Amino acid sequence: MRTSIRTLLTVLLGATALSALAPAVHAQDAATAATPTQNAVVNLINALVHKGVLSQAEADQMIAQAEAEAAQVQSAAKSAQTALAAAAPASSATTQGTSVRYVPSFVRDEITQEVRAQVIDDVKKQGLVAPDAMPDWVRHIKITGDMRLRDEQQIFDNGNAYDFVNIGAINAGTPYNTDPVSNPFNPPIINTQKNRNYLRLRARLNVEADIFPDLTAYMRLATGSDNSPVSTNQTLGGYDTKKDLWLDRAYIDYNPALGTHIYAGRMANPFRLTELVWDEDVNLDGVAGTYQHRFGNAVSAYVTGGVFPLDYIDGAFPKTSAGKVNDGGDKWLFAAQIGGDWLAADALRTSAHLAYYDFQNVEGALSPACSNLADYCLTDYTRPGFAQRGNTLFALRDITTSDPANQAAPQYYGLASKFKVIDLSGDVEWAITDGLHPNVTAHVAKNLGYKETDVLARGFNPARGVSQIANNNETCGVALVGGLCPTGGNLFISSPDAWLLRATLGSPKVAEAGDWSVSASYRHLGADSLLDAFTDSDFHLGGTNAKGWTVEGSYGLRRNTSFTIRWINSEEISGPVFRVNLLQSDVKVAF
Repeated sequence: MRTSIRTLLTVLLGATALSALAPAVHAQDAATAATPTQNAVVNLINALVHKGVLSQAEADQMIAQAEAEAAQVQSAAKSAQTALAAAAPASSATTQGTSVRYVPSFVRDEITQEVRAQVIDDVKKQGLVAPDAMPDWVRHIKITGDMRLRDEQQIFDNGNAYDFVNIGAINAGTPYNTDPVSNPFNPPIINTQKNRNYLRLRARLNVEADIFPDLTAYMRLATGSDNSPVSTNQTLGGYDTKKDLWLDRAYIDYNPALGTHIYAGRMANPFRLTELVWDEDVNLDGVAGTYQHRFGNAVSAYVTGGVFPLDYIDGAFPKTSAGKVNDGGDKWLFAAQIGGDWLAADALRTSAHLAYYDFQNVEGALSPACSNLADYCLTDYTRPGFAQRGNTLFALRDITTSDPANQAAPQYYGLASKFKVIDLSGDVEWAITDGLHPNVTAHVAKNLGYKETDVLARGFNPARGVSQIANNNETCGVALVGGLCPTGGNLFISSPDAWLLRATLGSPKVAEAGDWSVSASYRHLGADSLLDAFTDSDFHLGGTNAKGWTVEGSYGLRRNTSFTIRWINSEEISGPVFRVNLLQSDVKVAF
């Protein structure tokens, strides 16, 4: 072991001699000045003597030998520099500094990660850490985290409609009786009129454990006002009651070969450049795998695929019947993505990604005839387990009545469209300097599962001769029947298309004091273009059938501490008027 340590320390001292060459270009005495790295290595040797790993005689011999070799390197470098200066053209005599080929930060970061991984692996294999330096379990666990404090202002337009029904709340509770005679009370209504101001906190704690060289376990705890998949924000207040922590991630990463990863559990989203389709807080349950291969130094390509259960039918459904529903209606996501990066020039990088998301069994189904006295109807399970706003919905139950005095019509609501989304995205980034990276990103998505005729047919009740579609109807030109617009009386408007364009300028990551970044984006989300359950929960307060701008800026206050201000202006694409502005001010720290 001492031989390995002696070799490593000698190399480090030799390397610090090379680090003195660059200062020598600017100051004559730099070659004789001890660099901070030299002092650090000498201190390391002394610490090893103190720990009993090396004897004092061995330490003195190593330092003397390494410094002698370093002096030879410095002398040779000075001679080479003198020769180069003599050979240089006279016109260059007044040129200051040296000409260095620019290496963009993303290339340096990649090289750094590879070197760091190799050094760590070598250190582990050679046992260069003293056995009693720290417990084994500590050396295999890494803990990180972040906290964000946000002030959010929601500013609503005075001309907004006031009767947007919160169908997600209905589906999460008991069915809503749509008969106005037997139920004179309104359903849950979304606030679109009164401005709000919230102070919110997000805290996340990550644990990374190296189980084996090719196996790593990850776990993350996060705050959240509820178990929503699209937000880890915790609204403060509530008379200072304690706040909840949720299991946000828990998965294993198996790395059987270079560039290959297999994930299983509740994992970080394995797909890339997903801002249009997925909220940044969404984590996926299931199994996924990815393989990436580099072709030379300029091109890399990857393929990713996964299977994710979205929702299982309750094993006891229907609870009051001996005959249970089979599992053919379980909801799944099958997804795949291919893409790559190309370093087109020293400071110019571009990427392209193509993804396909096949959401299985998420559409609703009209029930068989169902008594209004029944405690369930056979297709109740087809309603979405979570939803925001925008997707076309229809009443799931074909309600029948036997008592003329009781015309109650309790309803749940399901999705009228299938969702098979293809998403094409890409970006171009130019690293002018480390802190100045212009970037342009574009996304285009289309729901290949959307067909207007299928949507209208799925929402039509042939027994009653009426459409049970509940939203995305501009008008109804005839009298309602049981609170519903008869087929042909409405003007249905939806769209399967979505797109986003973003321009960014500044540091690629705001991590140090003085780092900055500004961006502006515009997005257009057709009502049935994306599954509204998983889209950005901030834009238009979540969901689809929305368009608008996002402008933001971030500034590094100090290391791992930043301030961000964001303005989001959005409005409904079709249907009743709904315009809202969000102003978010964030302070974030990471550790």
